[in-house]
Amino acid sequence: MKRQKFHPRLFNRGRTWTILLVALALAATLCLQPLFGSPPVQGYDSLRLLSEALFEISNKYVHQRSEEEMMDGATRGMMSSLDPDSSFLSPQEYKDFRAGKKGQVAEAGVELIFKDHMLTVASALEDGPAFRAGLRQGDHILKINGQLVRNLTNQEAARRFQGPPNSSVKLQVLRNGLVKPLDLSVTLEPLAGLSVTSQMLGDSMAYLRIRYFNDDTHRDLAAAIKALQRPPAQLQGVVLDLRNNARGILGQGVRSASVWLGDKQIITTKGRIPETNKTYQGKVQDLAWKTPVPVVVLIDVGTARAAEVMAAALKDQAGAALLGEKSQGLCGLTRLQPLEDGSALVMTVAQCYTAKGQKIQGKGLEPDVPGKKAAAPSATSKETPKSLPPDQDLWVIQALEILKSGGKPPKLAQKGES
Repeated sequence: MKRQKFHPRLFNRGRTWTILLVALALAATLCLQPLFGSPPVQGYDSLRLLSEALFEISNKYVHQRSEEEMMDGATRGMMSSLDPDSSFLSPQEYKDFRAGKKGQVAEAGVELIFKDHMLTVASALEDGPAFRAGLRQGDHILKINGQLVRNLTNQEAARRFQGPPNSSVKLQVLRNGLVKPLDLSVTLEPLAGLSVTSQMLGDSMAYLRIRYFNDDTHRDLAAAIKALQRPPAQLQGVVLDLRNNARGILGQGVRSASVWLGDKQIITTKGRIPETNKTYQGKVQDLAWKTPVPVVVLIDVGTARAAEVMAAALKDQAGAALLGEKSQGLCGLTRLQPLEDGSALVMTVAQCYTAKGQKIQGKGLEPDVPGKKAAAPSATSKETPKSLPPDQDLWVIQALEILKSGGKPPKLAQKGES
């Protein structure tokens, strides 16, 4: 059977057409059931519920709503219920997305997800505007410029944190441990600084920090690695810091891991569509290391997406030890699916698996060594979280101890350490 294209806005407005729409959708669901294996009773029940809800809202809700508004809301809710990286773009949002950024656009330096139906900070870029304003990973954003956050896609929410340089965004934030929300103001700035920084710690250990991933990260990383190997350096180990790094797509993580691993397998993806079942290999020409050295990778709850790809690949293919906290578990392959009315779906079509077969999406990466607990800042504090130099950072110090002992943590002693 040939599948017919179908979209709600091909119909005229009105309650009669809404009910007809639901009936036709039900018929299509039943016809396609042999192809997709959906139980027919479930299809009847779900569409009956949708029809009933649309009828009640259109007749009894205190404010009249158009069919377009209701269907947009239903689609947004449906997409946001899938995972944090799936969302719905209205025709105008999709048009803006295709147009891309024009001119000098400033931003807050923050990565956002919807968690428990709330707009949540996945990570705040270290030393970025949001970070300096006191926004922290895990904060829930209630209001943006005085408006309640509701029915926003990830893309639309991200745009609220972009604008002309020196413009400000006023936020009302709910933080775990607080009864009352915090009021913060973020001044937008163009993204500055390299994505990769490095320095020597003593005579033989190096510290590499990837602040975020973009299309230039693999080149910045290769340049940093080559510089660390220049004489008279005699490198014995590297601490790679991927904490608070949730910016970057799968391909950027693969290319950056290739700089470390050459042509080894980086990651695999698995989905329902055959073409999404793919193994990602590195490129031998990307390899920047002349001689591999032991590496300890720092991860935390703000580590996601491209950073998880790289951490997983180094663990499986370079024997790296992961130190810190469990990562976020946001590692999927997303596709953009345009719809006939000009809107679009951003949808996760495959999930990431490590080279050894461990699922990342929804589970995260477990550290081999838990990071030592430092004194937590007060939940009420609006002050900028202090960034300690690497040689004073507890986790970096832990990592150096592991590297000095050969790069492998004592399994029993370290697993129970807090």
